[in-house]
Amino acid sequence: MTPRGRLGEAGPEARRLSSSDPSPEVGFVLGPVRTCVGCRKTGPRSALLRVVAGATGELVVDERRRMPGRGAWLHPDPGCLDLAERRRAFVRALRLAGPADVTPVRRHVEQQEVATGPVPGAEPIVDEESGLEADGYPMSTNR
Repeated sequence: MTPRGRLGEAGPEARRLSSSDPSPEVGFVLGPVRTCVGCRKTGPRSALLRVVAGATGELVVDERRRMPGRGAWLHPDPGCLDLAERRRAFVRALRLAGPADVTPVRRHVEQQEVATGPVPGAEPIVDEESGLEADGYPMSTNR
């Protein structure tokens, strides 16, 4: 008697990859993945800010990621915020009727940038006296 169903014949390679499966290029599970409305790049949910429309229509940063309603995801980077504002991405993603005031989101992103410092990798550190290698990182093997 022949086995019923095609998955039994095809084996485990036939199943589709889901978002919880390891990424072939990364090699490990990232968890939930979201797309930034500014730069349109994907990233782990934990690395992006969730922005929702408040009761009066203003934008609110959902720090706990638990507020009800539609949410838009954004990298905590002023460049991504500028792109999202220029493209009117919040209006589109949150399905707002009028223009969105991004002032509360900008204030949050700027406060977060001041608290954590500049984005790593933005500018290589060049200090001849501290022993940094040519690529800007101590004890690097890349020359």
